[in-house]
Amino acid sequence: MIKLEPIRTFPVEEYLLTRLAISPAGDEIALGHKRFRSYDAESGAPRAEFDFPDFLAQLRYSPDGRHLAAANVADNHPATRGSLGVFAATGGAPIWTAAAERPIEACAFTDAGALRWNAGAALAGAELDPRRDLPPLPVPDLQIRGVACAPYGYVCFGREAAGAVQQVEGADLVFRKFRLITLDAQGKVRNNVDLGIGAGVHALSPDGKLLAVEMVDFKNNERHVSLIDVETGVEANLLSLESNTLPVFEFGLGSEYFLCMKEDAEANFNLLRVWRTSDLKLVGEAQVELGFHSFATRLEHSLLAFLGQGHLSLFALE
Repeated sequence: MIKLEPIRTFPVEEYLLTRLAISPAGDEIALGHKRFRSYDAESGAPRAEFDFPDFLAQLRYSPDGRHLAAANVADNHPATRGSLGVFAATGGAPIWTAAAERPIEACAFTDAGALRWNAGAALAGAELDPRRDLPPLPVPDLQIRGVACAPYGYVCFGREAAGAVQQVEGADLVFRKFRLITLDAQGKVRNNVDLGIGAGVHALSPDGKLLAVEMVDFKNNERHVSLIDVETGVEANLLSLESNTLPVFEFGLGSEYFLCMKEDAEANFNLLRVWRTSDLKLVGEAQVELGFHSFATRLEHSLLAFLGQGHLSLFALE
């Protein structure tokens, strides 16, 4: 079993759209929904403010902790354009920005510190400071929702842009499948895994080895959490999901551990579960407040941060 030892709780401005990320050193936490801030993980004191004009889809620290990247999400306006901002983690100064025709939603740092992000039907890329644009890598016919960098290249998770028309009870319906596509460093497709139409909440491990995803079985009216090997497409069913529950996913130590938080169906709390991915063993679980709707972790420092009900709570994992 695991134990969560409280470290500190401090008030923050938060909404359901609020995103958070923990620095590689574990000493700083960034969070926000438009303009965002970073906080000292030990004291809770604000460190820097970052001027990002759009709603956040993702916050990412660079591997050395010197930079923060912010990608936007659609704001329910049909003409929402894509926006990406790169900032100095210390002080919050903007370094550069990038744009796309559609919301960017997903970005990822390489081990060398370059950044890749969704730019429509391609992965755009750049080295950071000074900026040097990298050749875009085409990912045709895929609306990218998740990006990870792997030793061999890149991993993209998303939904088909066009889909296929099927006739159901006399009506023409368009079905767009979710796909998991891996690219080598030059952009050549290595694997293209068909995940069907029932994928929902998801997370890619930072090292690009695993995809955690909510899968829906429409025929049997069932939902479950699956862990998918990116290279082979092999799926392992970890956890059934009750109706009206929304899981939250995180990976720890690259892809060594998988964490899932969801509301317990029979009690007034969220249950955090931790699996070791090498053998899919459930290594422990812990109860946390029902009001938490998001969390982030740095298992290198045994640190977990939970967000909800207007405060950020830090715990040491034992």
